Amino acid sequence: MKLSLEKLQYFSKSEKNSLFKIIVWVFMFGSVFYLGYKLFTFNGYSSLLDEWKSLPPKHFYWLGLVFLLMPLNWLSESIKWKLIVSETQPLSLKNAVKSVLAGFSTGFFTPNRMGDMVGRLVFLESSNRKTGVTLSLMSSLTQNIIIALCGIPGAILFFTFQQSEVLKLNNYLIITSIIAVVMIVLFLLVPKLAGRNKNAAVNEYIKGFANYSLSKSFLILFVSLIRFVIFSIQFYAMLRFFGVHLLPGQAIAAIPANYLFVTFTPSLAFTEPAIRGSYAVFFIGQFSSHTVGIALAGIGLWVINYLISMFLGFIVLLKQTKKEK
Repeated sequence: MKLSLEKLQYFSKSEKNSLFKIIVWVFMFGSVFYLGYKLFTFNGYSSLLDEWKSLPPKHFYWLGLVFLLMPLNWLSESIKWKLIVSETQPLSLKNAVKSVLAGFSTGFFTPNRMGDMVGRLVFLESSNRKTGVTLSLMSSLTQNIIIALCGIPGAILFFTFQQSEVLKLNNYLIITSIIAVVMIVLFLLVPKLAGRNKNAAVNEYIKGFANYSLSKSFLILFVSLIRFVIFSIQFYAMLRFFGVHLLPGQAIAAIPANYLFVTFTPSLAFTEPAIRGSYAVFFIGQFSSHTVGIALAGIGLWVINYLISMFLGFIVLLKQTKKEK
C-alpha cells in the first residue's frame, strides 16, 4: 500500500490527488490570469507603437541579438540547475531545460518568484522534492550572489559619477554588501553543515548538499556569472534597439547597478515591468535623455526573457500532465 501511494501520480484525476498537484495547477493558472490582467491594463501600447514605427531598420539587428541570446539564457540556467541537483538526482539537460521553463510558469505571481521551485519540482522524483525545495532556493541564491558581486561595484561607480547621490545610497550599498557576504558564506557552508547533520527531518531538505565539493560550488557560481553576462548583454542590445546609446564605462556602471536594485527590491513577477522600467529610467537616464526608449527597453527585455519563457513553461507543464496520466 505504501509503495502504491508513493507511485501515485500527482496529475491523476482520481479523488486522491496529492497536495502537490493542486499547488502546481493553482500556480499555473494563477500566473495566466494575472498575466492576462497585466496585459489588459498595460497603458504603454501607444508609446511602444510610436517608438516601433520610428526605428530605423538597422536597429532590428540589436533585437535579433536579444532573441539569439534568449536560448543561451535558458541554457545557462538549465546547466546550473543540472549541476545543483546532480548530487540528489541525475537530470538530463533536456529535463533541466524543461524544469527551468516550468519554473518560469509557476513563479509569475509570487514574491521574488518564489513559486519558481514548484515548476522545477515537477521533474524531480517525489522522494527528492523536499531536498528540491532547498536546492531551488540555493539556485536563486547563487544568481543573487553574482548580481550583488557585480552590482555593488557598478553602483559605487555609478554614484561616483553622480556625486550628489552617493551619500543617499550609502546605507543601501552597505546593507546590500552585508547581505552579499552572508549569502556567500551560507552558500559555501551549507555542504559542510549538511555533511555533519544528524537530524533526519532536516536531512530530507539538505541531503543534496552533503557531497558538494568546493570546486563544484565555484563552478555553479561561474555558470551564474555567465548567465549574468548574457542578460546584461541582452539589456544593452535592447537599449541600442530603442536608440539609447551608452559608452562602455557607462554601461559597465549602470547595467549591473540596475540589476542590483531590481533584484533586491521585493516584488511580484507581474509587477516587474513597472519596477524594471522605473529603475532603467533612473540608472540609464543619467546618461541618456531618451526616457521612453529606456523604459521600453527595460519592459521589452522582461517580456522577451520572462513572458515567452512563461508561455513555453506552461506548455511544458501541460505536456507533462498528459504524460503522467
